[in-house]
Amino acid sequence: MKKDALYWGIVAAFVSFFLMIFWMAYDVWKTGQEKRRLRMTATQETAVQTVARDFSKLSMMKSEDGQWMVLIPEGPFPMGSLEAEGDSDEVPQRTLYLSAFYIDLHEVTWAEFKKFIEATGFPQPVVPVFQDDLSLIMTPDQDVVGVSLEQARGYCEWVGERLRSVAEWEKAARGERDSKWPWGDTFGEGLANTEGVEDGYPYTTPPGQFELGRSAYGLYDMAGNVAEWVSDWYDPRYYHAGPFRDPKGPEAGKHRVYRGGSWNDSSANVRTAKRFAAAPHQASAVIGFRCARNAS
Repeated sequence: MKKDALYWGIVAAFVSFFLMIFWMAYDVWKTGQEKRRLRMTATQETAVQTVARDFSKLSMMKSEDGQWMVLIPEGPFPMGSLEAEGDSDEVPQRTLYLSAFYIDLHEVTWAEFKKFIEATGFPQPVVPVFQDDLSLIMTPDQDVVGVSLEQARGYCEWVGERLRSVAEWEKAARGERDSKWPWGDTFGEGLANTEGVEDGYPYTTPPGQFELGRSAYGLYDMAGNVAEWVSDWYDPRYYHAGPFRDPKGPEAGKHRVYRGGSWNDSSANVRTAKRFAAAPHQASAVIGFRCARNAS
């Protein structure tokens, strides 16, 4: 009798153990399925939101380098992040007012920058650190990288334009509403060229590959692909005291700001409010630029 009780006790223990393992495995599988379902739903919701947008009424003009520029209208917009949502140099969020300006529809490409080099004798961009074949990021139709702030500024001045301010960049990226990314508040595949190969590109892409990821004003690649130099000096506390109208950034500093994140950044680092800083002479495989001009 004792033997039978011991036997059945051992059997019950083994059964309980295997049931527990099965239940844990099922719970992990179920959690994974739920996360996958939420990601798919979020991507679908984002896609529906972005597909529905109509950019046919954008006011546009062609610049001297042949690139289309989009008018960003005069008016207010929310700059920065709320205290609980952003980095310390993104707060406080404030409503600013900007004059109207034009901005390039897409980032400057190698082909466009090569014309500038040939005409002016400016030095060729140099990418100091890249672990793969450089030709993979240097085809004429890809966005130029390896440019310093002075090279970017020189190109913009050559075509009768200028670099944008931080505030101009952010309004062009987010529009007049507080959205986390240029297209809205949900991140999903097919919206931006970020880290990894899930988006179909290990490094940079030619402009215009992410139709669903266009900004409120129809701009391409305001999140990911290549980050963009802007004109402001970097000050982590500038948002606390900067002017309400057309802020230009601090008068001096050690580093300049670049925005937008790149092909090597996570979704969190391509948010519209995210700021980066680098020495003005720095060149990188992740930093390019686009130009702007006053509307009047």
